[in-house]
Amino acid sequence: MAETDTFRVERLRGNMQAAGLDALVCRLPENVVYLTDYWPHHGFSVAILPKDGKPLLFLPEVEADYAKPDWAEVSPFGWGLLKDDDLYLNYRRLLGRAHDKLGLKGARIGVEKSFEVVGPTYRAAEPVIPAAPWSHLLDEVFADATQVDATDLLQTTRAIKTDYDLKKLRLANEIAEIGMAEFLNNLEPGMTEAQVGALVEYTIRTDGPGYKGARLVRAMCEVGAGPVGSTAGTLLVPSTKRVIKAGDFVMVELATVVDGYWSDLTYMAVAGEPNERQREVYNIVLEAQQAAAQHMRPGESFSSPDSAARQVLEKADLAQYFVHITGHGVGLRYHEFIPVLAPGATGTLEAGMVSSVEPGVYIPGFGGVRIEDNVAVGVDGPVFLSTPRQPW
Repeated sequence: MAETDTFRVERLRGNMQAAGLDALVCRLPENVVYLTDYWPHHGFSVAILPKDGKPLLFLPEVEADYAKPDWAEVSPFGWGLLKDDDLYLNYRRLLGRAHDKLGLKGARIGVEKSFEVVGPTYRAAEPVIPAAPWSHLLDEVFADATQVDATDLLQTTRAIKTDYDLKKLRLANEIAEIGMAEFLNNLEPGMTEAQVGALVEYTIRTDGPGYKGARLVRAMCEVGAGPVGSTAGTLLVPSTKRVIKAGDFVMVELATVVDGYWSDLTYMAVAGEPNERQREVYNIVLEAQQAAAQHMRPGESFSSPDSAARQVLEKADLAQYFVHITGHGVGLRYHEFIPVLAPGATGTLEAGMVSSVEPGVYIPGFGGVRIEDNVAVGVDGPVFLSTPRQPW
């Protein structure tokens, strides 16, 4: 029997009950993963969580091998071939069957109305986002029910990771680090930013599938080098054909997704040997990052890790170069909204939350340094899901 995570489904059911919801109907890939542990390939799958019993999962038959019957009651449907019915005819049939089977007449049904940032499917080249046609279909099928926006409920429930979630996120980080190790071992002057990024992505796509049971693996890597390129790394800017020179800082920002679970890491290196000032700044940023991570504890405010990082940088007269937040949630998306480690953030950290911890400084004419790990709030303190960096 496959490993399941009934705890997270039952926790979501408890929150549904508190909100007066009888069922959830989800099509966004990140929420389908949450309910069924299956990451959609094309984006046409639907998961329904009733008050009792297994979730229902409707998916294209070409993806049926990736569904998990231990997690959900699986109903494949034909899609994409001449033999197959129209997609929305299938939806109408399957949703209508679910309406009757679950007794949803007069029910309150949670739907995804307010997600504006969404995680992609495996086929990220062509994202499929439910919009007006899907909304009209829900209105038709559930005309005798009440639809309620469940966005906040889903996001707040997902913010507290279970042991199963943490295991999956740790695996995503391990696979990401395979690519980062290739970067560190092979960086040399003369490579372009784009070549470094391609090397990292290639390594992950090559060695990730099959690693500890991983099936679907993607990586998106952006590289900034030199005094200008690494400073531009304050935001996610594209890699370029810029040639890396001896002595350049090289910043690698990497998003990795493994079966729908995400890692978000930033690594630094120097092409050649770092000079004394580069070592000094790197080690100060690392100290700030470690100080922030130590505040990833239950009961701390969302702003505490950020304050701790800024205090370290202030002492080193570098705080003016730290121009972004210290971290954001990571889980079923590259960037989740809970928690946010930022100045003035008023939320409270809870055991099970996961965040990036990524202070950085961006010094004109010198370069940028950011160090990013994924850290869980453990019952007894911070739990690194990625491998903490060492001083230079």
